[in-house]
Amino acid sequence: MTPFIRNMPKVELHMHIEGSMMPEMLLQLAEKNQVEIPFKNLDEVHQAYQFADLQAFVELYIQGTEVIQSAEDFYLLTMQYLRRCHEENILHAEVFCDTRTYVDRGLAPEMVLDGIEAGFKEASEKWGISGGMIPSFIRHLGPEKAHEDWQFLKRHTNRFLGVGLAAVELGFPASMFKTVFNEVRESGMPVVAHAGEEGPAEYIWSAIKDIRVDRIDHGIRCLEDPALVAYLKEHAIPLTVCPCSNVSLHVFDDMADHVLPELLRLGLNVTINSDDPAHFGAYLSDNMWAVQQHCGITDEQLVAMTHNAINASFASPERQSAMTAVLQDYSHTHLE
Repeated sequence: MTPFIRNMPKVELHMHIEGSMMPEMLLQLAEKNQVEIPFKNLDEVHQAYQFADLQAFVELYIQGTEVIQSAEDFYLLTMQYLRRCHEENILHAEVFCDTRTYVDRGLAPEMVLDGIEAGFKEASEKWGISGGMIPSFIRHLGPEKAHEDWQFLKRHTNRFLGVGLAAVELGFPASMFKTVFNEVRESGMPVVAHAGEEGPAEYIWSAIKDIRVDRIDHGIRCLEDPALVAYLKEHAIPLTVCPCSNVSLHVFDDMADHVLPELLRLGLNVTINSDDPAHFGAYLSDNMWAVQQHCGITDEQLVAMTHNAINASFASPERQSAMTAVLQDYSHTHLE
C-alpha cells in the first residue's frame, strides 16, 4: 500500500459493525458469553468466510452475531473498529447495525444503541473521530417487523444518524417498506438503502421513488439502465460502493472486472467503503489500494471520492467543512 493511501484522511459510510468483528474477538465473545459456535479455532473461522453467494454470507453473518449479548459487547466491537479507523486516519464513520436480530433473541434493543454510542463517544474524545450508527430494517423479515422496530427507534432519533434498509435484496424491493419509511421521513431522519448489488436496476429505482433515499448503498447495477444513470448523475445521489466486498461475494469474478472506473467516467457520485472488513479481509485503505492496483484508479480520484463521502455524510455542516479543509490540505501537500 502506498504512503499516500495509508495517510490520506478518509470517510467511511458503508460498514456493518458486526462485519468488523475480527476472528479473535468472535472467539473471545463466544467464550465470554458461553455461546456455542461451529468454529474451534482461528483457522476454522477464516475458512468459514469463503462465501458462495450473498445468502450464504448473510446466514453465517447472523450466526456470528449470536456472540454479542450486551451493550458492553457492542462497545468492545465498536472500539475495535474505531481504533482501526484511527490507525487508517478515518475522520468520520457511519456504521450499520439492526436491533431486530437481538430483539428476536430476547435481548433489549437499547443495548445496541448504548454500546455503539459509548464506543463513538470514547473515540471522539480520544481520536476526534465523528460519526455514529445507522440502524437498519432487515428486509427479508418483511415490513411488519420493520414497523415494529421503528416503534422503538422513533423514540431515540437523537441517538443515531439515519435509518437504512439492508440484508437479502432479491425478492424484497424497497417498495415493500414504503409505509414505514414514510414515517421515518416524517420524523426528519435521513434514509439509505442497499440496492443494486444482487438486485437489478429496478431495485435502485424503487429505493429512489418509493422510500426517497438520500444515499444508495452499493448501486453498482445502475449501469443496466441508462435512464437511471442519467437520473443518478443529475441528482448527484451518492453511491456507497464496496469493491472488495463485491469480489468476495462474487458479484464480480475479479477486481479488474469491477465497474468503478465506468461509474467514475460517467460522472456518478461514488464513494469507497469496506462493507464487512473483517470478514472480507479488507478495510477502507485496503479497498482503495485494491482499486488503484487493479482498476487504475488514481490518487486524484481517491481524493475526489473522499470529498464525495464527506459531502454525502450525515455529519454537521461544520464538521463537513472541517473535514474538507483537512483533506484539501493533505491533497495540496501531496499531489502538487
